[in-house]
Amino acid sequence: MKLERLFEVKESKLYTTGGESVSLEKKDFPVKWSDVEAGAEEYNEDYLANLREQLKSFEENGKFVFIKPVFDKNAGYEQFTAAMKHTARRIKDCVSVIGFAIPAEIFENRDFYMEELSAKHAHYCFFCEKDAGADIVRC
Repeated sequence: MKLERLFEVKESKLYTTGGESVSLEKKDFPVKWSDVEAGAEEYNEDYLANLREQLKSFEENGKFVFIKPVFDKNAGYEQFTAAMKHTARRIKDCVSVIGFAIPAEIFENRDFYMEELSAKHAHYCFFCEKDAGADIVRC
């Protein structure tokens, strides 16, 4: 299922495709890597099914969020990216998801991360944490 783009970026600010400014305050939704991945390329499908249900309930209430992955395991950026890519596949039909944040731990490999997640989710916007808020990297 391919979703239509609902958001766009202009000068590192988030807008609806209709041109309305969107505040990022209270829009982050933490997802721990350790909750997603039980072992290398072994995923917790029950957790992901519950995550999908929760995100679908946001959709019903007109709430939008971006996934804020928590880098809480001791492994490399490729394994982390694979886990988040799998997460994106499991929540692919959730209109409530604006996109994904880029954890500081993989910031230097952000292009790989964004390319992997964008391959089948071109509508996602990507965010990186900076000081007091989040900046949009690419949409």
